[in-house]
Amino acid sequence: MPPSGQAPRRLTTNYCFAIILIVEASHLLPMPNVVPLPAAPAEPSDASHPALRRYGYNLAWLLTIALGLTVLFSIAVLACGVLAGDAWLWLAPGAAFLGPPPADTPGLVPFDALPRATRWAYAATFILDTLPVILILAEARACARAFGAGIAFGTAAPIRMRRIALGLAAYAVAPVLGHGLVLLAGHGVDLAWLHASSLQALVLAACLAVLAEVARIGHALARDLDGFV
Repeated sequence: MPPSGQAPRRLTTNYCFAIILIVEASHLLPMPNVVPLPAAPAEPSDASHPALRRYGYNLAWLLTIALGLTVLFSIAVLACGVLAGDAWLWLAPGAAFLGPPPADTPGLVPFDALPRATRWAYAATFILDTLPVILILAEARACARAFGAGIAFGTAAPIRMRRIALGLAAYAVAPVLGHGLVLLAGHGVDLAWLHASSLQALVLAACLAVLAEVARIGHALARDLDGFV
């Protein structure tokens, strides 16, 4: 007669062998009711958006041309005011002209006829008006180049949009600062200190600030989705 406890141990061993045989047989028998899970759909990469890449590429070229022309025009105006003087640069209320003086323009004054302090004030006003435009075009070009690379919600997009909004706000307040400089210098020709474009620039700056926040949220959602997948 086997010792006490030997029969239950042998019975447990037989049960283990039976379970192992059942598991091994399940791998050999066909299982028609088991449906394989479909593979997780791969998220399309940013570079796979042809329309975004095409529009961004074309917009980047357009903004590059606009930025280059703006810089060249600014240099030409400053050079005409400093070097050529009354031969190429003329001021009138609400207007400025490069080249030969136009006929029948009331209040037309050659730039070189103004006092030196007034000329410097107008030069500073022109720089204040032009620098925000250059900043806006440069940041917009950077955004367009990112779109041309297929990056819709990049990390830098919200930052660039905020910079564009700041540039628009600076463009809106630049005439006021320039008007103050001309008033301090005296002998001003064009004393307009508020333009309709200033209000439009402020509205557009507010819209860009909202779009920057939308782009930031979109980037956060895209990052969370990539981390989840």
